[in-house]
Order: sequence, then structure tokens, then C-alpha cells
Amino acid sequence: MKKALTTRQKTALKRHAKHHTAKHMSSMKKDMMAGMSFTASHKKAMKKVGK
Repeated sequence: MKKALTTRQKTALKRHAKHHTAKHMSSMKKDMMAGMSFTASHKKAMKKVGK
């Protein structure tokens, strides 16, 4: 089930984007919208697409 990101999640992703590629960020956003936590989605994105 897709759900919208909270304001807190949006600001965290925006801050995080300074250090990572667009591919990394889109992977994280997709996972977070599916209900995964920020930390879990970051670890998954690092494994899958790298920095």
C-alpha cells in the first residue's frame, strides 16, 4: 500500500539528498512510501545502488 511521506520524512530526505545520488534517493523514497523506515530504506539503497 502506497502512502504519502510525512513532513518529517520529506525534510529528512531533502537533507540526505546532499550526500547521495538521485538513484539512491528514488530507491529510498519508493521504499519509504511502501512503509519502510528511513534507516532500513537507506541500508537497502546502499546495498542495491550504492552512494
